[in-house]
Amino acid sequence: MIDSRVPGLAPRHIRFAIGYACTCIWAVVLLSSAAFNAPQAPYTVAASMLPGLVACLSSIFLFKRFPSISGRTPFVMLAGALVCAGTFMCTHPAPANIAALHISGLVLSGFFAITLIMAWFDTFARLNPRAIIVLAGCAVSIAAFACWGILSCPREAASLITSALPLLSVALLPKKPEGDRLQQSMSGRTLREVLSAAVPLRTLLGLSITFFIVRSMAALAPEFERFGATVSPASLIAPLCITAFFIGSALLVKRHLDPSILYKILLAGFAGVVFLLASSIGITSSLVFYSIIVCEVMTWTMLSLWAKKTPVVPHVVFAVGWIAECAGNALGQTVAPLLAAQGGTFFAVAIFLIILAVGFAFSEGQLVLDMDIEESDACNSPAAADDAGKNVESGAEESDSENKAPSNTTSDDSMGRFAAQYDISSREQDVLALWIAGRGMRYIENELFISESTVKSHLRSIYRKCDVHNRDEIISLYQTNAK
Repeated sequence: MIDSRVPGLAPRHIRFAIGYACTCIWAVVLLSSAAFNAPQAPYTVAASMLPGLVACLSSIFLFKRFPSISGRTPFVMLAGALVCAGTFMCTHPAPANIAALHISGLVLSGFFAITLIMAWFDTFARLNPRAIIVLAGCAVSIAAFACWGILSCPREAASLITSALPLLSVALLPKKPEGDRLQQSMSGRTLREVLSAAVPLRTLLGLSITFFIVRSMAALAPEFERFGATVSPASLIAPLCITAFFIGSALLVKRHLDPSILYKILLAGFAGVVFLLASSIGITSSLVFYSIIVCEVMTWTMLSLWAKKTPVVPHVVFAVGWIAECAGNALGQTVAPLLAAQGGTFFAVAIFLIILAVGFAFSEGQLVLDMDIEESDACNSPAAADDAGKNVESGAEESDSENKAPSNTTSDDSMGRFAAQYDISSREQDVLALWIAGRGMRYIENELFISESTVKSHLRSIYRKCDVHNRDEIISLYQTNAK
């Protein structure tokens, strides 16, 4: 399923798809199936998600002190072991029959599962956009097939397999990468600055609405107690088609594109299509099953792509997005049964919310990824189209190593005239002023509170508009025009 033609992606990266899929499988089997009596126990979802909510809020409010969760660190390994223990407590018949142990297992696994998921989110956010889309698409089929297999097993065997998933996921995590520049750049930022830069509010509202629809279907599914029995092998064709769509869209993505727009629209639109099907043919367990998996993976893809543009550390981006998802799930679980009693009222409200979700799915051009620069980092291609990205990086290393002080090469008037002549935007002017003053990549990231990929994107755009290829040429051009 891994296409070697995707830049920055190799067959060995299939472990990333498997590792992330393990977290999806764990969540779906534990919280959205009848294998462990989740639907019959109204406190099950709440007992697992509320501790996760506490973990996310802690990572947000304590972002300056939150321990590093990039890669396979001791903290993440401990979290995986605790998720394993908690899952066993709430799924195996022996301890799960004791109410106190059942609830304790849900709380323990729910709290520390967020840490493991955040570690995988950080890993995905470091990949190039095409790789993110391909691996997330592969995770859809892996999760669907594995869930079907686990739900076909006796409860004792299913419990042991589900409990082992967090350990397998931890084992597949890559080692902690060197350097954590985003964490350092956030040290001087306020909580308000971090939240405003994490994920747009309209996107969060769109996510909440989408998961409200999906969770409301799960709450109303008349066959939900027979979840495992109604997921047939033939229905597994659906996730294979979705995987093919993900891989195909990754290969067809253009050079300059806002890829999250597509997935945000699909996320909201998918919920709408599923609801229309449910209202016509009835809500089946298979329908709920794939709705949850697809919406989870689409959300993961969209947030991972957004994390590449924001200067906020990936785990905070995930935490903010997950809170929005949690809010939608909670409302769907609570409100949907009340509205369903009104017959057509629920249908009308759901359709209105779907339209609203699609409207709030757009990013208004805030997330435009320069695919060339992302791929030149992954492939180190010598093609001329990637020269600007390489020169940007080499210039940054040279400048940072020499720790140059900014020179007085710019003025407001000269920069304004230069920007008007070459159609340079105001944000590009901010980057250009620091760049031609001798500042390096890391300094610009911290000074303007933008990510490395955003700095590269601005510089690439400036180079293209000015028809130059490196820092020396842009400085020479600027000085010539300033005379």
